[in-house]
Amino acid sequence: MSESDHQNGTDSSLMFDPSLHDRALAGWGIRRRRGDLAHEEKNSEENILLNSPEDSTLKGASTAGCAPPEGNPPVEVLENLDLGSISQLVASCERCGLCEHRQNTVFGSGDPSARLMFVGDAPGEEEDLQGLPFVGRSGQLLDRILSQGLKLTRDSVYITNVLKCRPPESRDPLPEEVQSCGSYLDAQIERVNPEMIVALGKPAAQFLTGEDTSLKRLRGRKHVYKGVPVVVTHHPAFLLQQPQAKAECWQDLQVVIETLGLK
Repeated sequence: MSESDHQNGTDSSLMFDPSLHDRALAGWGIRRRRGDLAHEEKNSEENILLNSPEDSTLKGASTAGCAPPEGNPPVEVLENLDLGSISQLVASCERCGLCEHRQNTVFGSGDPSARLMFVGDAPGEEEDLQGLPFVGRSGQLLDRILSQGLKLTRDSVYITNVLKCRPPESRDPLPEEVQSCGSYLDAQIERVNPEMIVALGKPAAQFLTGEDTSLKRLRGRKHVYKGVPVVVTHHPAFLLQQPQAKAECWQDLQVVIETLGLK
């Protein structure tokens, strides 16, 4: 953001050509209605109709978004709550064994009406201590990806995880833990109503695509979760361990840049 933009309270990185945006989105092959959502007033579009072009560079498609499994908060309860109230509900959640080990629940942070949403797998040690997502080394790398790659700030996107509590020793989420937290993430997606979601790492990608397969097979394809296009890429923690994979992450993010007109 330029100094003048900062002083004027605008973010030039989020300004885009609607026609370019529509053309970029045309490869996803979905229809998404936005008129019934609370922050629709900020956009003049009531519907986005997406037609799949023949020359799309993305291959394959999947649509996920099943009803929450048993044990989740009733859908009708979450439907009547805003993000703040859902966060309070999460803070008192005892639906799986992770509540026994947590210091804090980690709900989400950023712009509650962001165009772009990032979903990771679960909080780590630093996140558990601070109660905020992506504040450790992985979060520092995500900040650089946002600022240097997408020309965005943490405050201009929404960041969360599939799980809201840290698994012991920061292990991968278990299926039953994902089931317990699934409706919370669904509610976040519905409230934020992003134009695109970036799934960071395999657990988040599997949840948002509904496919139990490797990240390699999920990358480079178009996915849709509850009407929202999903881009799959590596988790920042993996990039810290395998820096050579940053090129693949950058390749994945080109779709985000093109679709949202962030050039």
